Amino acid sequence: MDALAGRLAAETDIRTLQMSQYPADFDESPEIPAHGLQPDGRFHLGDLRVDVSTGDPIGDVGYQNCVPAAMALLAQGWYAAAKEQFTPTLEDTLKIYEKVSPFHRDPAPAALIRSAQPHSGHREAHNDFGTSLLLALKLWVHQDQPLAGLLPEARSFLEIEPRNLDQLRESVLRFGGALVGLALPQSIKDGRGVLRDSWSVPGYGPVYDATPGSLSSHCVAITGYSRREFFCLSAGRVRRLSPEFLLTYVEEAYTVTPATVLDGNPALRDQILRDLEEIRRTDRPAGMPAFNHRWRGGNIM
Repeated sequence: MDALAGRLAAETDIRTLQMSQYPADFDESPEIPAHGLQPDGRFHLGDLRVDVSTGDPIGDVGYQNCVPAAMALLAQGWYAAAKEQFTPTLEDTLKIYEKVSPFHRDPAPAALIRSAQPHSGHREAHNDFGTSLLLALKLWVHQDQPLAGLLPEARSFLEIEPRNLDQLRESVLRFGGALVGLALPQSIKDGRGVLRDSWSVPGYGPVYDATPGSLSSHCVAITGYSRREFFCLSAGRVRRLSPEFLLTYVEEAYTVTPATVLDGNPALRDQILRDLEEIRRTDRPAGMPAFNHRWRGGNIM
């Protein structure tokens, strides 16, 4: 199974822009029963159908790179909307991983010999512990653009309200998708230990092998939906997520605003830029604790 772990505990920052702040800047949403990535592995964008290659799995056993993998797969949806092919590779995700976390790979063998220092020759496992989704997003939209050349330009990101499936659909329709942090249960694997294509809540509820987080803490890019399901790529295959599954196992969710989309909606772009400038001029609010992890069962704030 690839990259099915690596998302650190959900964090909260009360300065984060909320998707619910901008309803007046959106046009009335059209009733579109299905949009974006679909089970046939293509992006359905109105009358346009865009084939995308899933390529090789963009993770490896031991690499905790689900967050950068999800970021790259979200970018794949943006390229599809522009009728362009983009197939992220494991190398792409590891380069992003090195930018958004302390993770780094060992130098090449020749460099190891020159260093004349004891070294295993393998990757540095001690710093391969995943990354914070919120931190990775802050780096993606940073004014210095530390991820330039690895990911397309992004102007901002908006937090989706917990358990708001309408906002999740809106994020796919307007911005190409959402990055979702999941507390995955063991029940998404069958009796042989193979990932199921459909992820849902068992009839007996979120207990026993369906307990949230009993498998891993994961991040996916939801880039498609239908009337009854949401879709993402994970472990090289399209996975079908039921609404109840998302309501039960989502711990955090954000949509990222591509520059091209904002430029097509000047009112929304200008309002978001004004809000970002105000955030950058102010320091951490006095009531915001330094320790801001959001644990299951409540918010420390």
